[in-house]
Amino acid sequence: MIRLPRFVVRIAVLSLAPLGAALGLQVPRNDRASVVGTAPSKPRVWPEPPDAPRIVLSGTLASERDIGKRLTGLAAFRAKVEGSKEVLVGVQRPFDVVVDAAQRVFVTDGGRNQVMVFDPATHEAHPLGESGPGRLASPVGLGIDDAGNIYVADRGSKRAVAFTPAGAFLRAYGNAELLLNPVDVAVDGKAGLVYVSDSFLHQVLVFRQSDGALLRRIGRSAGEVSASKRAAAAAPSTHGKAMRDAAEGPAAAGGPDAATPGHGGKSRAEPRDVVLNRGTADGEFRYPSFIAVSGAGELYVTDGLNSRVQAFGRDGRFARQVGKAGDGPGSFARPKGLAVDSEGHVYVVDAAFNNVQIFDDKARLLLFFGQMGQRDGEFDLPSGMFIDASDRIYVADRANNRVVVLQYLRERAR
Repeated sequence: MIRLPRFVVRIAVLSLAPLGAALGLQVPRNDRASVVGTAPSKPRVWPEPPDAPRIVLSGTLASERDIGKRLTGLAAFRAKVEGSKEVLVGVQRPFDVVVDAAQRVFVTDGGRNQVMVFDPATHEAHPLGESGPGRLASPVGLGIDDAGNIYVADRGSKRAVAFTPAGAFLRAYGNAELLLNPVDVAVDGKAGLVYVSDSFLHQVLVFRQSDGALLRRIGRSAGEVSASKRAAAAAPSTHGKAMRDAAEGPAAAGGPDAATPGHGGKSRAEPRDVVLNRGTADGEFRYPSFIAVSGAGELYVTDGLNSRVQAFGRDGRFARQVGKAGDGPGSFARPKGLAVDSEGHVYVVDAAFNNVQIFDDKARLLLFFGQMGQRDGEFDLPSGMFIDASDRIYVADRANNRVVVLQYLRERAR
């Protein structure tokens, strides 16, 4: 169990395994070999002594070099002359990340407007969903199920798209008649449910995993996509100012930056959201974005402009609120990605604080780590995150063009 500690500290650690053994903590076997990415030059842990460390910085993925690609011959000469960015595929403005059992890292690449797959087995990266029925137009959030199928929220085609582990199109969830701006997707395989958050509907839509049928909506339901289309046609130029003001600036034109308010730079005309669905009460949203499902089947939703995270049961009923608007520990300014570890702790990224806060299943703050910067263990506009079955933590460090890999150290049973 994580205990409430003091804030960030840097100390030297030679290896996770000896550290864990000395402190009675459980560390996954082959800890260094199983981590994708280059090890940090100065490893960091959180919290500081005398508290036992619970989070260890493990590595960084910034390009194919970090999955073992090496340049030889003319390619090496070209890299020396022109710079490795011309030869090695790098991570560009990552929005979200998931990792499969083979340690392949799937990243929504904002620079290319694609989902890139960094494969340590081949030491190379390649795009997902380039053509065919699963072609992605503007991918944003990512999800994965127990079978290793990859799910992509595609705001361009207004649907979530599922791919097999081999990259073949599997199924689509939703369409332009149901969704306005799908931002993220999460899967509850035990219940056979696929959740898709839509920031402009102010809802989370629940689909049946097996056939894509819409089962229900979570959030206030006073209007649907058709109402938004009618309103946009009647007054196409009047919408956007209030939302952009509330979101701390204009959204970017196209790509993942435009998926949620307040994350972009270039002005554009916003799609008309369903204003009647906005709400601040329990179970209501104002621009929901990232979502995650716990091992117990609870759904967690980042409620963007309400500056909170909300938890729901499998039946869609509100369970609890995590965090609130504010500038102190346990509060949020710009909550983004979230994930749940094997012990039910809820991790929430805040792009304004440039940190990750960890809460227990009763919404109590346990630990927070990270700060603004470019060095190891620091973030610049972090976005999505993912936690795998071994409690490895992956954070899309957006403005630093990398994925940061950390490890949660579980306390050994006594």
